[in-house]
Amino acid sequence: MVAHPVIESGIETLLRLEERYDVRRVASAAEAAALRDWKPTVVLIDGTLLNTQSPTHLGSPTLVLSGTEADGRALLRRLPEGRGWLRKDATAAEFAKMIDGIASGPAAQRALGTLATIVLVLLVLAVILLVIYLVWLALY
Repeated sequence: MVAHPVIESGIETLLRLEERYDVRRVASAAEAAALRDWKPTVVLIDGTLLNTQSPTHLGSPTLVLSGTEADGRALLRRLPEGRGWLRKDATAAEFAKMIDGIASGPAAQRALGTLATIVLVLLVLAVILLVIYLVWLALY
């Protein structure tokens, strides 16, 4: 959701060119929150659309477009699902990197945690087996 249709169209085109995203446009935060049949992985919203002081719930991890870091961080405080902010003049690569980072956030970290746990258990088992083998060699 971007306040300026030309900029919104440009961002949509950049993301569609990546051929990795299902991009949908809505006109307002209320319209985005009302979407029940589609749960976006990441919501991209222009900070100028966050004109109230009250929190805005969009129901998905959200990335705010802002002109400055100070404004971006202030706007994030209005979004319970806010995960980051991005300059309005960011490049296509910066957009893709931020969106991918948010989209793969906690799930990717949990998978890495699970993999690390499995590897650690296997290493401990290998050490225990090595100790048992060395004790067996020493006794016999």
